[in-house]
Parts: sequence; C-alpha cells; structure tokens
Amino acid sequence: MADQAHGIDSKYEQFYAQRTGTRVYPTEFVVRTFLATYPGLSFQKPRAGDRVLDVGFGDGRNSVFLCEQDFGVAGIEITEGIVEQTGNRLKRLGYTADLRVGRNTAIPFDDGYFDYILACHCCYYCDDGETFADNLAEYSRVLKPGGWLVASVANSGSYIFNDAVELEDGSYRIHNDPYGSREGYRLHAFANQDDVRRYFSRWFRNFSFGSADNDYYGISERVFWVVCQNS
Repeated sequence: MADQAHGIDSKYEQFYAQRTGTRVYPTEFVVRTFLATYPGLSFQKPRAGDRVLDVGFGDGRNSVFLCEQDFGVAGIEITEGIVEQTGNRLKRLGYTADLRVGRNTAIPFDDGYFDYILACHCCYYCDDGETFADNLAEYSRVLKPGGWLVASVANSGSYIFNDAVELEDGSYRIHNDPYGSREGYRLHAFANQDDVRRYFSRWFRNFSFGSADNDYYGISERVFWVVCQNS
C-alpha cells in the first residue's frame, strides 16, 4: 500500500508543481451545482461562513472559487508539497484556507466539522487495503448530520478504465492511463446511477444526480454528478 500511494503522491506533486505559475479555473459542474438552480437538483445552497471541505484540491481551482463565495474553506491533499504550492497560490490571491495533508480515509478534522464536502474527481481513489466504502464512511464522519456531499463519481465506461482489471470490491486496477499518473492504482467505478445510489445509501440520503459524457479530442470522460445529504 505504501509503495502504491507513494507513486501516485509523487507524480501528482510533480504535476501540480508545473502549474504553480498558471491561472486556474473552477470545474464547470462545481460552479453549476453551487450557484445555479435546476429542476432535478434538491440542494440547500451554502451560505457565507459555512464550512466547506475541498477534498483533493490539487492546484486550487475549486478552492479559489469557494473562497470567492466567502465560505469557510478547508482542504486536504496527499502531500505537503501540494499543500504548500496551493497555499501559496491562495495567499497571492488574497485568500485564506485551512489546507492540510490527508487522504480519502484519513481526513484530519474532527467529527461533524463540515457543513459541506466537495469531492471533485477524487472520492473514488482507493489506496490498497482500503475500499470506496471506507472513503464514504470517513466523509460521513467529518460532515455534520444533514450536511451535504457534492461529488463526481467515475463511470466505468470512462477512458481511464480502458484495459483496467476489475476487482471484487468494484474497484479497477488501472493499466492504461494516458497521463501516466495512475498506472497501477485502484479507482472505483459504477455502471449507472442506481448503483451509485445503492452504494451511497448506507451513509447518505436525498440524492440528486447529473452526468457528463465528454469527448475531449480522443479522451472519453464519463462521470456521474451526485449531491446527497449525510444521514
């Protein structure tokens, strides 16, 4: 587990280090979910001062957006290097966020600390010896009762699962990552929204779903959007 985690940690830290001088832009589904209104979205919008955890914040693209809304922003990433890089970006922009090293199953905050969790393209990453269920249990722990999770969940038809090996727990061992950063790592995926609902229902309720099926010039990205409330 340690070797696998170290490999992906170092690759992502190197990737984000190359982006420290560039401008960042928030993910479209995040902006739409937090700011827009849709007939199929049942969601209590956060207010200024609400505590929001940005899981796997990366280069800070969504952290900046959350700070702009005057939320109480915190975040976790997998290395101290990424935390430092993005912390410096936020400082340059005049924002403050509580950024810490953590993982999907090890979030260094107290029980019931957050009103909202944003998990953009990250909640389905699974270290060896751990499962997606462990990730969701940890998310539920740090959310207040009735708090909200906003997440993107991998569709098993997405490009990253080409030639991947499906495992018994529903995760896939990645073997053909065109970007090279997740080779050998495990990602969990679902075939449809009903499967997502059934899996999440142990911890969450009041589901709203969306989805995307994008072809980025030969990279076929397919994901589910899920908004749900902590039980």
